[in-house]
This record gives sequence, structure tokens and C-alpha cells, in this order.
Amino acid sequence: MKKSTNKQIAERVATLKAMILSVSSNSTAVRFASDEWGLGQRQCHRLIARAWEQIRADVQPLDRKDLVAWAVHTLQETAGDAARRGQPAAVVGAVRELSNLCGLSTTSTPRGWRR
Repeated sequence: MKKSTNKQIAERVATLKAMILSVSSNSTAVRFASDEWGLGQRQCHRLIARAWEQIRADVQPLDRKDLVAWAVHTLQETAGDAARRGQPAAVVGAVRELSNLCGLSTTSTPRGWRR
């Protein structure tokens, strides 16, 4: 088997990164890489490790304030989209999560919320 080019490796890592971020398991990614590119398990795991390195590098510079701001914005958008689509349960869920995130809920505790 001929050696992959740097461009092929970068494309494969990007594909595996996208799979991981779309909530695919490592074993699913290994199976995909093996079937799609004809790679052995060790090489698949090396590529997945590189994908995880990129994911960590993307998250590393985030400050807690940035992450909270992003979460608040996303939850507000989600609630708005759900309201426009007539999905009241999704609106309630997004608002509940926003309330917990901001510490506004009376059931909020430092470890999360309780029932």
C-alpha cells in the first residue's frame, strides 16, 4: 500500500474530526476510516488521535466567559427557533437550561439542578 500524502492525511483528519463533533464514537470512526480508506486499525487510531488534538486545540483558547456567552447565545437562539416553529416544549427546555446556566433557577445547586 502506498503512503498517503500530507493533503490526504489532512483531509482524513478533518473528516474524522467532523464525525467526532457530530457525536460519532471512536469505534464508528475507526470502522469508517478502515472501510472508506482501507487503513489498518493502528493507522485509524493515529488519525483519530490527531483529530482529537485539533479539537482540544480549538477549545484550549476559550475562556470561561467566552464559553458562557456562547452557551447563552445558543440557548436564546434555540428558544427563538422553537417558538417560531411552534414547539413549546423545546422553548421551555431551552429557557430552563438558560435559567440553570445563569443561576436564576430556584432549584439550581452548585452541582446542577435537582428534582
